[in-house]
Amino acid sequence: MKKKIAVCANGWNYDSLLEAINGIKEYASKEDFDVFVFLSFASYSEHVTLMQGELNIYELMDPEDYDGVIVLSTALNSVETAIAVCNRVKDKGVPVVSIGMEMDGIHSVCGSNEEGMKELVEHLIVNHGVKKAFFIGGTPDHVDSIERLRVTRETFEAHGLSFTDDDFGYGKWTNRYTALLIDRIVESGKLPDAIICANDIMAMAACSQLETHGILSPQDIIVTGFDNSREGKIFYPALSSVGQNFKKIAYKACEIIFDEIKTGNKTKKALVSSSFNCGESCGCKGDEDFEGARILYCRHAFKRHSDASLLEQNERVMRQYLTDMPNYDVLKETLCDHYSRNHQFEGDGFYICVNEEFFADVMVSEEELWKKGDACGIEEVVTLKNGKIVSGLEVNKHRIVPGYVKNKGEQHVYFFMPMHIFENNYGYVVLTDFPYLITQEMLYPYMEKLQQSIRTMRINLRLKMLYDRDQMTGLYNRFGYEGKALPLYEESLSRNSKVMVMFVDINYMKRINDKFGHLHGDNAILTVVSAINANIESDAIAVRFGGDEFLIIAPDCDEQKAADTKSSILAYLQKVNENKKNPYEISVSIGYVVTKPQSRPDTSLQEYIREADNNMYEIKKELHMKLDRRKSR
Repeated sequence: MKKKIAVCANGWNYDSLLEAINGIKEYASKEDFDVFVFLSFASYSEHVTLMQGELNIYELMDPEDYDGVIVLSTALNSVETAIAVCNRVKDKGVPVVSIGMEMDGIHSVCGSNEEGMKELVEHLIVNHGVKKAFFIGGTPDHVDSIERLRVTRETFEAHGLSFTDDDFGYGKWTNRYTALLIDRIVESGKLPDAIICANDIMAMAACSQLETHGILSPQDIIVTGFDNSREGKIFYPALSSVGQNFKKIAYKACEIIFDEIKTGNKTKKALVSSSFNCGESCGCKGDEDFEGARILYCRHAFKRHSDASLLEQNERVMRQYLTDMPNYDVLKETLCDHYSRNHQFEGDGFYICVNEEFFADVMVSEEELWKKGDACGIEEVVTLKNGKIVSGLEVNKHRIVPGYVKNKGEQHVYFFMPMHIFENNYGYVVLTDFPYLITQEMLYPYMEKLQQSIRTMRINLRLKMLYDRDQMTGLYNRFGYEGKALPLYEESLSRNSKVMVMFVDINYMKRINDKFGHLHGDNAILTVVSAINANIESDAIAVRFGGDEFLIIAPDCDEQKAADTKSSILAYLQKVNENKKNPYEISVSIGYVVTKPQSRPDTSLQEYIREADNNMYEIKKELHMKLDRRKSR
């Protein structure tokens, strides 16, 4: 048995998520399974491509790798994605439970909006004499937003109070759009007795924006929320809100999954009641010790600030490292070294996995990479296991935590976050259990900075490649020659190691261009480049020295190896000509020398290049003389 449960969730709904995972962990202690949480930071915003890159993390989850899947459907900030994920899991025959949204043929556990919302609105009307309210919903199509609005309207009407279509609007579950809505309400001059919000974030945003207009809660207006979040309890005024009991909801979802596994029961639906939690924002003292919570928060404020500064310092150091990475191998080495010394915030189990082509070939466009989370071609960049950097652990689309093993009697939680450039994904990050980044809600800014640093590094690598590479052939240009060939020669000289210096020149290039056109001329050049690349070793440096002239610098090379390289290049082109795909033959003249570091230690690379060029020229001259003699006969 797999003993793994997958959870699809959203990082913005932190309190609900943490509560739900605690419920799942409680059940895990009975059934001995690990929890794999696929976490996005998708939101209702105009940045559709950014949102899609976040949502693609759910594609990383292969349903068949898990005993069951729990989808926090109403929290994903994409109804379409929630439905698609649930149906994909169901079609694979894997038990799936949708939390918050009912779907045909799929288990569901919903938190009832009814009890807590009705109790909150009744409290406002009966205890505080509210006669006019404005409801701020999330989005018009969201099931929770619809239900909370319905209960609010019906409760007002049951008390004979007016509630019309002008008495509600939508804040998209965020502070930004809520603030704009508050501005319009204030500017209308028709301030209601209360503003009832569909979540705590919008309630706190409403209080803050009202204050910019000189309007205070609860003195001038009542503001309420929904979610009963930790942040809402330390906010001033502490929010009157509604709790949904996500711990009980998630525990019930696990019960349903394992009931299906054991009995085959299908399509269960469960409802968990919500409850009203009275706070200060309606003018009451509230049900909890809000002042004590604020004191505790303030006591820890300095440590939070210090930790945030240290985390920023760690990230800044990493950004500086990443900005100047010369290649992928150095990147891996640098990141591993960094995280081996600095992981107090990431925890002892931390992994970065990327598409191997993303850095190995920085000229590959993002669109050609890992578009929808498929882990094909993925490899580990950083594997921090039990606080130690390790390497060589297996990772693939079915083992997305490098080297993962389920240990009997142990339960762990793995959090997966996407790495992407807009809608194009190139990897993911894994955090184990509940490190500082998660408990202190610092995950989003951390991931944002990490991705920005990696993207900057890749752009710099691409610019560097464009700077020292010939755009047409991909070989090094003169800048690349200075930066690569000269250091290679100097290093070989210091080891008394021989270097091959080879000059390659295309024969009758002008004739090909004049008779067949420059596209065929380009074809001839690229064919010769293919011949060179196919027949030199990985540590050799190939340079486009001129339009149709090429230079090869190969370390640790003797006369026999140089002669074999020349022969193999010529043989490659001979096979191309035998295929007769071109209306002309492609041939080259090749001259080379092998350096003599012991007998000629003061000879410069430029001198050897001139010798190789002269050798090539003599060969080319002899070839032309032979062809001219044939023509004269």
